[in-house]
Amino acid sequence: MSDEIRGMLVFARVVESGSFAEAARRLGVSRAAVSHQVKQLEARLGTRLLHRSTRSLSLTDVGASYYQSCKLIAEEATSANQRVQSQRDEPVGRISVTCSTNFGLARVVPVLSTFRKLYPKVELDVELTDAIVNLVEGGFDLALRAGPLPDSGMMARKICSTQRHICAAPDYLEAKGTPHTLEELSTHAWVTYSRNPGHIGLFRDSREYRLKIAGPVRTNNAAARLKFVLEGHGLGLLPAHEVMSQPEGRLTILLPDYQLTPLDLYAVYPPGAASTMKVRKLIDYLAAQL
Repeated sequence: MSDEIRGMLVFARVVESGSFAEAARRLGVSRAAVSHQVKQLEARLGTRLLHRSTRSLSLTDVGASYYQSCKLIAEEATSANQRVQSQRDEPVGRISVTCSTNFGLARVVPVLSTFRKLYPKVELDVELTDAIVNLVEGGFDLALRAGPLPDSGMMARKICSTQRHICAAPDYLEAKGTPHTLEELSTHAWVTYSRNPGHIGLFRDSREYRLKIAGPVRTNNAAARLKFVLEGHGLGLLPAHEVMSQPEGRLTILLPDYQLTPLDLYAVYPPGAASTMKVRKLIDYLAAQL
């Protein structure tokens, strides 16, 4: 039966293309192979399907009728292949994602939401935490983490960079004064993030400056850091999306003539995870949107 169906498909291609040579080119086989398939089909049917000449082909009456059936089979085969390809191109299944709380709520969750609307067969398991979790032990497919990254044996792809600003609440500056130089900046209290080192790098006119920072409040949560800065407990090194989320006048950007090292965000995943189409699609989508 498989040989007969193969012969019907080849016959349909010969009729559509108008020649054995062109049918062979479209099918990626030799002209002799196409001719052999048609001859075998005619032998099995016990009738001639084509009138052959050195310059042209034409259908016999039986061949014209038979072609209609072959055409339907060929169209259905093409449609079936397209359906399978469509399913291969559409991500399906559960994806476990972890990222920091504040950035996750502000930037990542909206992107995950639109991704799921595009691919409704995807199930998302999202854990927002500022802790560095073990992806393998936690069963995560993907983590979004700020660099620099430790050498953990995980794979990583840079997704985006976000600018950072030194900020303070107006109430704090009114009480403690507004710093206008790096020397003044180093004398102020800071709300520090426990995952950051006790110093920051600033750039101006292609020159780098290093500044030690310390203060009365230290936290491992970005949302808590923002809250303490807003409440006037000290200066804070805040990513641009946190600054932009606040109403005008709630935060003052200090020393805007200096640039800080951008915060790089990476998609981190266990080796082999990106070989699954659903994870690869999500990583590509995050990179495009963020």
